[in-house]
Amino acid sequence: MQERIDTTVYTPEQFIQDLRFTANTIQADFCERTTQRMLEVFAPEFRNCVLQWKTTSRPGDALSYRFFYNGPEDLTERAQEAGLLAATPSPLNTLQREALATFPHAMRSGIDFDAAHGLAKEWTFTGAPIPVEEIFCLRSLPDGFRQHAGFFRQYGLRHVGFLASDYQKRSMNVYFRWDEANRNTEWLQRIVCATGGAPLPRETVQDILLSQAHLSGVGVTFALDQPELLRWCVYSLEVPYAEGDASPVRLPALPERLATFREKAPSLNACPSYHMGWSFGPAGAYVKLEKNYARDASFFFTTEMGADLSHSLPDTNRP
Repeated sequence: MQERIDTTVYTPEQFIQDLRFTANTIQADFCERTTQRMLEVFAPEFRNCVLQWKTTSRPGDALSYRFFYNGPEDLTERAQEAGLLAATPSPLNTLQREALATFPHAMRSGIDFDAAHGLAKEWTFTGAPIPVEEIFCLRSLPDGFRQHAGFFRQYGLRHVGFLASDYQKRSMNVYFRWDEANRNTEWLQRIVCATGGAPLPRETVQDILLSQAHLSGVGVTFALDQPELLRWCVYSLEVPYAEGDASPVRLPALPERLATFREKAPSLNACPSYHMGWSFGPAGAYVKLEKNYARDASFFFTTEMGADLSHSLPDTNRP
């Protein structure tokens, strides 16, 4: 796989300008001073790493940005030294270190930021699919996650690939591989209904199932001090919107806010990649979209994390 090189080189000044423009376009909050501080604290990563935008279909939701990272530096420690995170140990700021110390091939994988409030979420890649039973040993995980062991078994959520600490929402995310055996209408409708949602329209089911790359995932979210599953999300990675009618897979319909975001959010990529997610749970259903801003995300996922983001022709009878 050959890495795609941006025709325009990243600069902090252009990034802030583009972030402000995107926030104004989708009517999201933006704080230039906070953004400048994030770019200063993590200057090497913004200069060298893959960068992405992200937002949701809900009016007023945050515009997020992130960098992907697989280097040796302790990003939690740097954030603490800069005063972005409390220095006092807590499950949120120890989860990443605990995962890195527990799983031999685990690696840091990036940080998310809110365009208005700064540092939001930190990620760790387990290095390979880890059986969920092995994840239970992490002391930093919420008890609610362990209490859902039966739920994970019931829905075939067997292997974990990513763990994340959400510092702003005081919750944790665990990301499972979505096995192809479970990529069907029955599985989707059962799990949606089991988590308080209404049956999905046929169009939504087709959007989800017929846009899948070979690799896909299901994320679950738990608060530190609540037993309930707050929400879960199913992802469609590397959705080839740029290919239009030539796309080998179905291109999911986008709510107006996300259609505007896809069209208007700037990118230094000649052909940016997109990832889409459908979120469900007690808080209600919504859709989110990620758009690449700088450097080649597809190359990073493929070469650094062993992801197969290619698409085969979908089985139109599967849904």
